[in-house]
Amino acid sequence: MAVSCNGASVEVPAHDEVISTPDQYRRTITPPKIMSSTAHETTSGLTEEFDRDSGYESPPGQEKNGSNIAGKLQQITLPFMQRAVITPEMGEELNMVLRKIIVRDPAPGEVVVRIYYTGICRSDACFSVGPGPGYPKHNHVSGHEGIGAVVKSHDPSLIGHTVGIRYLGSTCGSCTYCLRGLPTSCPSQLNTPKQIAGTFQEYATVPASCVVRLPEAIWNGKIDPALCATALCSGSTALTSLRAAKVRPGDVVIVAGIGGAIGHMTGAIAKQVLRARVIGIDIKAKINKLLLKDHAQYSDFALSAPEAHDGDAWLNFHGALLRACEELRGSCGLTRAAEAVIVSSSSFSAFWRLDDYVCDGGRIVCVGVPEGENVLAIPLRSVVERNLHLSGNLMGGHREALEVVEYILSGQIKPQITIAALEDIPAQMQSIVDCETIGKVVVSI
Repeated sequence: MAVSCNGASVEVPAHDEVISTPDQYRRTITPPKIMSSTAHETTSGLTEEFDRDSGYESPPGQEKNGSNIAGKLQQITLPFMQRAVITPEMGEELNMVLRKIIVRDPAPGEVVVRIYYTGICRSDACFSVGPGPGYPKHNHVSGHEGIGAVVKSHDPSLIGHTVGIRYLGSTCGSCTYCLRGLPTSCPSQLNTPKQIAGTFQEYATVPASCVVRLPEAIWNGKIDPALCATALCSGSTALTSLRAAKVRPGDVVIVAGIGGAIGHMTGAIAKQVLRARVIGIDIKAKINKLLLKDHAQYSDFALSAPEAHDGDAWLNFHGALLRACEELRGSCGLTRAAEAVIVSSSSFSAFWRLDDYVCDGGRIVCVGVPEGENVLAIPLRSVVERNLHLSGNLMGGHREALEVVEYILSGQIKPQITIAALEDIPAQMQSIVDCETIGKVVVSI
């Protein structure tokens, strides 16, 4: 999922403030007997409104690479407090801070997940301002790409399961949209971090229906488990977009926004899984950074976006684009543009003249959603006479996320990630908004 939003400076205050659970996520519970590794103590009659203060207890450390996570869960004691990155009060600018918050006990039908890794998505910046409809106004916890393990549940069979927490948590599965393969339009959907507190915290209490079971092979030590966080949102969106573009082996695919989280995953899957040829386009600053790295896994050519969409600047860019297409095809057949273009950029300029990026019969797939009421313009004559196809894609589903996890575990693709700490999230979020990062930022918690 790709949504952009302007952010400003980010404040990181001292870490000594304790807050209660946001109203949006609060529940009043009379806890029944709960199956858990070792439950933290509760005061008789205390509700989960958490109006009392408590000292902070750090979560127990665990090895995450090559360890048997499920085998160690029985040793975990849930703390009363945890660290989290929150937005104390929603406003027009980013205001994400590190605080201590309550670890909320699960209600019936919920689980507590110990978060080990979470990706940072640019859309988390938009989820943290406003607020948008349905989002809490205070003490908002963002994040929607978490990997962890169930450590507390009313259902003992769930304890120890490795799970993922995604933006699209659950749907009804029976409405018109769900039956037509459009779960993102389901009116009964639950979203993280909208109705459900997000993954920028050490422990997430979420509905059991809103987690996706992940393979235990994540922890086998053969790969860095952090890589799998890229599959939950960015990777699933990339795969769904490529399928919408009907990419075949040997096709030339243009990925606009190749330096971003979704963009580089799109390029990697197109090249390594679908055996297509990839031309990556991004702003000049990102292309310069990308050229200093080994980008061969997700891009055959890397071109800077045109500085203008008319005059010599456009003619020079389009000429270079056609030459790249011809070289990738081995100078075989007609000189023509790409079979598909997938636009994951957060800059609206990337959506101009898209009909000139593709050959006749080509497919245009829009993934990025730049800020503002932007209007996409493609000449109707081109659409009709050249048989062009235009579609949009918000994100992939659980199935696509699991398929991308399999690509990672099998070594078919290796996402480019930057590891950060929980306390680094505010600064990293600002860097993403400012288009300064390459690939995916993953937080190790």
